[in-house]
Amino acid sequence: MKYLSWLLPLTLLAQNPDTTPKPAFSADELWLKITLSGTPRKRLSLVIADFLTPRGTKPETMALVTTVQNILTADLRYSMYFTIEEPESGKVYNFSTDPKKPDLKGWATTGAQVLICGDYSARKGTSLLTMRLYDLASSRLIATKNYPWQQNYRWLAHRMADDVIKLLTGEEGISCTRIAFSRALGAGHKELTVVDYDGAGMEQLTSSGGLKLFPDWSPRGERIAYCSYGTQSLNIYCLELATRRVNTISEHKGLNTTPSFSPDGKMIAASLTFEGNSDIYLLDLNGRIIRRLTNHPAIDVSPTWSPNGRELAFVSDRTGTPQIYIINVDGTDLRRLTFSGSYNTSPVWSPKGDLIAFVQRQPDASNQICLTNILGDTYIRLTSQGNNEEPSWSPDGLHIAFASNRTGAWEIWTMDWNGANQRQITRTGGAFSPAWSPRLAR
Repeated sequence: MKYLSWLLPLTLLAQNPDTTPKPAFSADELWLKITLSGTPRKRLSLVIADFLTPRGTKPETMALVTTVQNILTADLRYSMYFTIEEPESGKVYNFSTDPKKPDLKGWATTGAQVLICGDYSARKGTSLLTMRLYDLASSRLIATKNYPWQQNYRWLAHRMADDVIKLLTGEEGISCTRIAFSRALGAGHKELTVVDYDGAGMEQLTSSGGLKLFPDWSPRGERIAYCSYGTQSLNIYCLELATRRVNTISEHKGLNTTPSFSPDGKMIAASLTFEGNSDIYLLDLNGRIIRRLTNHPAIDVSPTWSPNGRELAFVSDRTGTPQIYIINVDGTDLRRLTFSGSYNTSPVWSPKGDLIAFVQRQPDASNQICLTNILGDTYIRLTSQGNNEEPSWSPDGLHIAFASNRTGAWEIWTMDWNGANQRQITRTGGAFSPAWSPRLAR
C-alpha cells in the first residue's frame, strides 16, 4: 500500500544536510510575521542561591537538596523565560540568605532581578523545603512557599519550577510534563514508554508485545490513544494510565490509525480505510463514528486539532504528493496549507494556535522538521542533521519534541520552537513517535 511509505518513519533515506537549501526566512523574521507583539518578551534575570540545610542533616539528604536545586535551575533555564546569573568559574556567591536578614544588596550586585532561596527543615517528623523569592530592585520579599518533602524529589523540583514560572510570568510552565513514545524492544516489538520532559524517569507503560504506534495524550493526561495490530487490522486502542486498562476504540477492517484527541477530550480524529479509502473520521470515545470529514480517492491521514477545536489539519496526496490541508470540524472549507516542497507530512498544531510544525522531504532526500504559520505564506526549516520526524508540541507552545536518527539510532530529541537548543533526551536504541503530555499532577 503506497501510503505506508510516508505514514511510517522513513528510516532509510540518504543523509546530506549540508546540501539542503536554506529556508527563505530566518526564525526572527518568521516571529515578526506571526506575532502580534512583534518581538518576544525580554527574559527576566534570576540568581539561585545554594539551598541551605541545618546542621546535623544526613549527607544523603544534603545531596538530594542540592539535586533539587540543580533540577529547578535546569527547568527555569529551559523555560525560555529567564536567564540565570552564575558566578565566574572557580568562584561562588557567598551573600547571606538568612530569612531574618538576607543580604539583598549583595545579591543585587550579581545583576539579577530576582533572587531564589531554598531552606530544608525537619520538624516533628515532617520535612519541608521552603522557597523564597526576592525582588532585588526593591529589596523586598515577593513570595514564600513550603513544599512537603517527597520521595519523588525530581517531581518536587518540577513543581517548584512551575510555581516560579507562574508567579513571575503569569504563564503555565511545562516542568511537570512527560513525553510518551514508541520504544523498539526487538524485531516487530515496540511498547509505549514515557519519560519526564527532560529525559529522566523512564517508565514502560505496556508489555503485551507487537507494535504500539502513534501515541496521543488526552487533554487531561489520564489516558493515551495509540495504534496496534489486531488479528486482521491495525486498530486504535486507549490506555487508562491509572489502571493500565486498555479499551478498543476502533477495529474496522483495514487500517485504523493516527488517533488525535480533540481539545475537549470528547472526540478522537483518526484515519480509517474500511470504506475503501483512507479518510478522516471523528469518533466518540466508544469508537462510534460521529462524522466522516473527508471523502476522496486520495490518502488522508494524520489529523491534528486546532486549539479551539474548530479545525483540523491533515495530510493528503490528492494533488499527487503528500501536502497539508486544513478543514473545518463540520467538513466545510477545505483548503491547502503547504505549497513549498513536494512532500509534506506529520502536521501538529501549536497550542498557541499560530503555527503548524510538519515534516518536509528535502532535495537531498532527508526528512526535516519545518514550521509554517496558519496562512501557509512563509516557513522556516528547524532541523538539518540526519532525518528528523514526528514533531510534537509542548503544552506552552515554546518547545517541540521529535524523533531523529542523527546519532545512528532513532531517539527522542527536543528543541525550542525556533529550532534552537536541540538536545537528545532518550538513549534507548530505538525511540519513535513522541507525544508531549499536557501538564500533569503527581
